[in-house]
Amino acid sequence: MFMEIPPGADLSQIAFIANPDGSPPNFVDPPSLKAVTCAVIIILMVISFLMVLFRIRMNLKGQEKFTYDDYFCIVAWILATVYGAIVISATPTARHAWDVPLGAIDASWVKRSAVLGTIYGPAMWFAKTAILTMYLRAFGIVRWMWWCCHTGIAFLFCAYWSLVPVSVTYNFPLRAHQHWDLALSLSSTPAQLPFVIMGLISVVSDLYILILPFPILLKLHVSRRRKIGLCLVFATAAIGIVSSCLVLYFRVVLWKNMTQDATWYVASSYLTVAVEINVAVIISCVPAAAASWKLFSQESRPFLSLRSAFKSSRNLIHVASGSNLTAGKMPKPYSGIKLASLESVGARS
Repeated sequence: MFMEIPPGADLSQIAFIANPDGSPPNFVDPPSLKAVTCAVIIILMVISFLMVLFRIRMNLKGQEKFTYDDYFCIVAWILATVYGAIVISATPTARHAWDVPLGAIDASWVKRSAVLGTIYGPAMWFAKTAILTMYLRAFGIVRWMWWCCHTGIAFLFCAYWSLVPVSVTYNFPLRAHQHWDLALSLSSTPAQLPFVIMGLISVVSDLYILILPFPILLKLHVSRRRKIGLCLVFATAAIGIVSSCLVLYFRVVLWKNMTQDATWYVASSYLTVAVEINVAVIISCVPAAAASWKLFSQESRPFLSLRSAFKSSRNLIHVASGSNLTAGKMPKPYSGIKLASLESVGARS
């Protein structure tokens, strides 16, 4: 429960709520999510940045113009980076509520929360639309895939962008008596339900995105090894399902007020959302990154030397074992697939 604040009290010395076990607040070295939040978000920001670079490299290598999914991916990455940076700046309150001083819930903290709630929807829409438009380029000639992708894009637009007016209405001081303070933050409680619903939609949409390409991939007339490789590339979308489920869990906890430890669960929610957005960006770049790596392996002299040495060693082993397999009779690697191949997806990304 909230503590009664005496007039003129120093808010930096009063905890947000009283400790349930009666212990005094710890403002010096309390348990905190700051370290894990900074480490996880920075690592994901670096990975997503590199993946976007791989994507851009494939475009420049193919001397093609950017397509819609490239632009969507870049915008999603920018929003993901902004979201992660704001979350890192809010880590001083990533503690148990009884170890957070009331003075920490100031105007800057409330403003950061308002911005995070507002850009979440657009960031997720751009990231998931980048994946769906990539499917359109790779598999768009299949009519049912064309309809599924466009339906998904339209539905997610209505769902995610609807959070923007909700966030503005509840998280911004639009009325004369409202200010950037704790009272405004507490009055935004009704906005939690739409975000819970959106958490559920995120889980379902991630499942949709994961399953969508597999009917086509499994029917491709390619070697089993290549087919498994392609399925593994697109199966990276399963990582997004895990992060979406965590986001949904923390939002349900906050919505049902299952705990008074609000600051801890808010910080956990911010962290998982940052993971969710960055993972969505990374997933949209995986095919291009895989193709970029293949291109690098084909052009890199050290890599070619290493591969040549490996093949020579393997041939010597066959000769020593009495095998009739010679270097001239080595099976040729598969050159590529015509429809929805990893190379075609990456080269046009």
